Amino acid sequence: MLSGTELGARMLSILLVLSLSLSPVQTPPQGEEAAKPGYDVPPRLLKRKNPSYPDEAFRRGVEGIVLLEFVIDAEGRVQHPKVLESVPGLDQAALKAIVKWQFAPAQKDGKAVATIAKSPMSFCIGDKGCTERLLKAKRRSQ
Repeated sequence: MLSGTELGARMLSILLVLSLSLSPVQTPPQGEEAAKPGYDVPPRLLKRKNPSYPDEAFRRGVEGIVLLEFVIDAEGRVQHPKVLESVPGLDQAALKAIVKWQFAPAQKDGKAVATIAKSPMSFCIGDKGCTERLLKAKRRSQ
């Protein structure tokens, strides 16, 4: 059982970076639609569920950025999430959270369309500068 202080620290320690990278879902071209790929209006995040920091990862001080890719369907639901860049111990928490996100779907010619998106999810313990520190370390390693 977590103390009130540890629980509060855990809840405050999860910082999320949301910078969606979007592309239309690839579907076989048909008729005039084949000449109009993409979307006119990108999806928009309506509701975000923060992940729960896994107990074991929190105790061990595991931090990192999990990069996720997922489909935003024509109803704005997250479908088929997958981890593109893993942080062992944090991946499942990121996947569980992302499927609870809700979007206004992308629009093409006034109709809702499915879109593929990517989003990093940062898990930090402690300081507010953690996300920047993780991003700098990631850039140096590439």
